[in-house]
Amino acid sequence: MARVVPRERKDGGVSYYVRWIAGGSRGGKNESEIFTEEEAAKRFKDLVNGHGQQWPPGWVKGQGFVKDLRSPDEMFEPFAMKQIGLLTGVQGDTRAKYRRLVEQNMAPWFKDFSVRDGEGGISREMVQMWVNALSKGDPAPHDPKGRKPRTKYKPKTVLNQHGLLHAILQAAVDAEPSLRATNPCDYTSLPRSDGEEIDEEMVFLEREEFGWIHECMAEDAQELMEAFGETGGRWGEVTALQPRDLRRRNGRPAIRIQRAWKRDEDGKPYLGAPKTKKSRRTLVITEGFWQKLSRRAQGKAKDDLLFTGPEGGRWDAGTFRRLRFVPAIELAAEKFGLIKRPRIHDLRHSHASWLIAARVPLPAIQARLGHESITTTVDRYGHLLDALDDEVMAAVAWAMDPTAPLPGFLALSGLASASQGLARVPHQAGAPAQETWKDASDVPQGSTRHGDAPVFVVALGGREVPFADRQHAQDVADQWNDDHEDEIAVMRTDGWPEEKLVRRGARDPEQRERWTGGGHVWTRMPDRQFLYSALASYERDGTLSYEPLAMTGRWTWEFEYDGFTTRAAEFRIEHRPGGSTEAQARGTNRSAVSRAFDEARKEAREACTRRPEVDLAPTQT
Repeated sequence: MARVVPRERKDGGVSYYVRWIAGGSRGGKNESEIFTEEEAAKRFKDLVNGHGQQWPPGWVKGQGFVKDLRSPDEMFEPFAMKQIGLLTGVQGDTRAKYRRLVEQNMAPWFKDFSVRDGEGGISREMVQMWVNALSKGDPAPHDPKGRKPRTKYKPKTVLNQHGLLHAILQAAVDAEPSLRATNPCDYTSLPRSDGEEIDEEMVFLEREEFGWIHECMAEDAQELMEAFGETGGRWGEVTALQPRDLRRRNGRPAIRIQRAWKRDEDGKPYLGAPKTKKSRRTLVITEGFWQKLSRRAQGKAKDDLLFTGPEGGRWDAGTFRRLRFVPAIELAAEKFGLIKRPRIHDLRHSHASWLIAARVPLPAIQARLGHESITTTVDRYGHLLDALDDEVMAAVAWAMDPTAPLPGFLALSGLASASQGLARVPHQAGAPAQETWKDASDVPQGSTRHGDAPVFVVALGGREVPFADRQHAQDVADQWNDDHEDEIAVMRTDGWPEEKLVRRGARDPEQRERWTGGGHVWTRMPDRQFLYSALASYERDGTLSYEPLAMTGRWTWEFEYDGFTTRAAEFRIEHRPGGSTEAQARGTNRSAVSRAFDEARKEAREACTRRPEVDLAPTQT
């Protein structure tokens, strides 16, 4: 360890030598630096000890640090604070957290150094030493005396803080003019974060364990706990629910997650957008819980909170945990023998584990939890997938042996019909192939005619659709706007006039005395399918009229008679009056539609070679 050795000078004064062995090893080189003031010598000694018995980076022997040769705004701490202030897409409390991390866990190591390349700049070695120190809980060179011992950070925490430092120093690389050629955080050896750490952090409740805690929960918080179990929602999302978020989706009771509690830089809560774009979602719930929420909504304004704390305002997470959640867990342990100690967020993890145990596909779980990427879902819950071993082996056995039983999940996925051969439609001249493309006569209705009773008409993308029930009409309008939200946003960005945007979306239901248009009035919720489609056109000689567009997909409703189907895949070819031949394919399964499109194109080319050299007139009806 470095030590301070005072030595009297000839003039009667005292010099203070800091002596140490380089690297702290027995065979290391003896190093020393001289000071005229004891306090300066002690500070330098602490720096040497903090940097592993090495010269502090940027220190020039006999001169000190070269930070005074650098611009003040290029020193690490002011530069880091400036970059955090420039960040976009982060909420206030996140920005405040980043500033605290810089002050507490970065500046104590890097405050004397510049973000610029060269002498006195932050180096890769310094970053590696910093990462090692965070992992081991070592003190920082600039920690104040008397500071309590530092915490040994877990690998995930170190990774997160390294990521923030990387972003700060990358700004120095990207600056104009650039302050440095490379990012010193590149190639850092980081602590390993493996699945065992995730397992230790998460607590998964069995159904009966959830029931024990629910029974022991104070009555005024039981329905809030049910909301977490029903939806898997985040704390800030569930406690932000309002009466206007009660919806129906495809006739089923549902709630819309479209806002969440956040905090500004001063820690003050406010309502804002959810965590990510995909966090805005509609979740189906059970009929029983729907009734409970509906009763809660009675007498409330549409933007009141459904769940309120003891004082009538928003529920505070700390208050709920201290006064409701922890007492319920302790009582459940005493009354039922509960061993686990879950956090509030573990109710979300438990919800996901129940879905996996019930064989719900991961993409559906991803959508329900609002994960931006399926990778997040797999990384977080992939270790639970051994519950699906039976399904995996059934699928493999079926693929390898045609006589093996069809896996149960395959029959529910739409792939079963695709595996039995592609649905084909004979081509016709001029008219749609009625055996496959649905028209009004093919769509079942809840009744024959609605007579002269009042109806509720919704304008959907320029199409008027009548409903007997106002709620059905409103649910369809809400879902239509959700489905077309991104499309309308792109149109707005591209400068489309407002009347075009309004026409593309859905307007609230309009009550009319009776329906005078064509077709039937819907007395139930129409079905809705996500369909993939592809189209190609060929000239008389079999050459492509144009390059086929990429396969597209969109939500399609049952009342869109010209585009709706429930089949995994179907195709048709159609001769056009101008002499071209079109090949079309569509369906609910992308792979099956791709195979159907290949077959349709093959038949279209063959049909071109057999077709007489005359224009076909449209079929008259």
